[in-house]
Amino acid sequence: MPRKPDPSLTVKEHFARLVHELYSLGDGRDGSEAWQLHRSRVRGFQECGRLLGLMDLEDVQTIIDAAHLDIFGEARLDRRERIDGIGAKAERGEWDDFDAPAYERYKQKAP
Repeated sequence: MPRKPDPSLTVKEHFARLVHELYSLGDGRDGSEAWQLHRSRVRGFQECGRLLGLMDLEDVQTIIDAAHLDIFGEARLDRRERIDGIGAKAERGEWDDFDAPAYERYKQKAP
């Protein structure tokens, strides 16, 4: 008798496809309505998968990171840092770059 496929694997594969489609639409910075709508679909699907116990937060993050790397060619956090720069770190509460005095930080940026 053939075995039924593992439902969690099917859910994870579908979630990976949804995330891949989302990132294929871009990164959402342009405010695209299509991107916002698809992001809502992805969020709803991942919440459903988590509530049913078919995937956990670690699965979700692994799938998101893999899709991001595949579509954009760089890790999510690396891309965020490259695009948003040092100001975004402060917004996220990451103050390590501000430990050095301002004159040292500005000296490092000079050509």
